[in-house]
Amino acid sequence: GLYLAARHRLREHSAAELPAGNLQLTLYQYKTCPFCSKVRAFLDYHGLPYEIVEVNPIMRKEIKFSSYRKVPILLANAGSPLQLNDSSVIISAIKTYLISKRNSLEEIVSFYPPMKTVTEQGKEVFEYGNKYWLMLDEKETKRVYPVKEVRVEEMKWRKWADDWLVHLISPNVYRTPREALASFDYIVREGKFGTVEGFFAKYMGAVAMFFVSKRLKKRHHLQDNVREDLYEAVNEWVKAVGKHRLFMGGNQPNLADLAVYGVLRVMEGLEAFDDMMVHTKIQPWYQRMEEVIQKSGV
Repeated sequence: GLYLAARHRLREHSAAELPAGNLQLTLYQYKTCPFCSKVRAFLDYHGLPYEIVEVNPIMRKEIKFSSYRKVPILLANAGSPLQLNDSSVIISAIKTYLISKRNSLEEIVSFYPPMKTVTEQGKEVFEYGNKYWLMLDEKETKRVYPVKEVRVEEMKWRKWADDWLVHLISPNVYRTPREALASFDYIVREGKFGTVEGFFAKYMGAVAMFFVSKRLKKRHHLQDNVREDLYEAVNEWVKAVGKHRLFMGGNQPNLADLAVYGVLRVMEGLEAFDDMMVHTKIQPWYQRMEEVIQKSGV
C-alpha cells in the first residue's frame, strides 16, 4: 500500500510539473511595485520560469500593445498566447492551471471576467470577478483545501493584502522627505528610466510622492504616525498565522503567505522595513518565507 501511495504521489507530482514545461511566461512589471512583487513571489515559489520585461513607469511603451494600462501583466503561452491582468487574477488562474488538468488556460481565464466599476472618486476601473477563487472541481478542492475553513481563510487574507496592507506601503516609505528620497533613489536604481528622466523622476517624484502619501493617509484613514498602522497590520497577520504552524498554509506557504510576503518585500533596504523588523513579530515568518522561496528557485 505504501509503495503504491508513494508512486501515486510521485505521479501526481510530475503531472503538476508538466504544464510548467510548456508554459511560456512573460511578466511586465515595475520591480518595486508590490503587486508585481506578489506575482514574482508566487511564480518563484512554484518554480515557474518566466521572462521579465521592466516597464518604464513614465513612458510605459513596453505595454503599448495592451489596452489595460497597469502592471503587472502576464503574457502566458500554453499553446496560444493569452494576456492575464491583475495580480490576484494572474495568481489564481495560474494556480488553477497547475492543479486542474481539465481546462485550458484560456478557459480558466474566462472564469475571471473583468467588470467595469466606478470608484468613489468617480474613476472608471476594472474589477475582476472571483479573483480570489481557484476554479477547481470537488476532488481537486478537497486536495488543496482539506477543510472549508482553510479556503475561506486564504481568500480573506489575500483580499486583506490587496485592500489594506498594500495601502500602508507608500505612506510608510514616503513618510518623510528623507525617506521619500531614499525610496525614489531605490526605485530609479531598480527601475527602467532614461538618465535625464531618472534624475527628474528622483527629485520630482520624491516630492510628489511625499504629498501623495499624505493624501493617501487621509483617504485610508491612517493614524498620524503611519508606522503604527504598519506595525498593527503586520502583527495582525502574525497572529492569524499563529504559533502552531510555520505558514498560514501549514508546512508550506499558501497564496495568502505568498501575497503578504510579496507586498512586504518591496520595502527591503528601506528604513520602514528595518523598523518593521525591529518593532513587530514578523521576522521568524518572513525568514521562513525567504528560505522556502529560495529553495524552490533552485
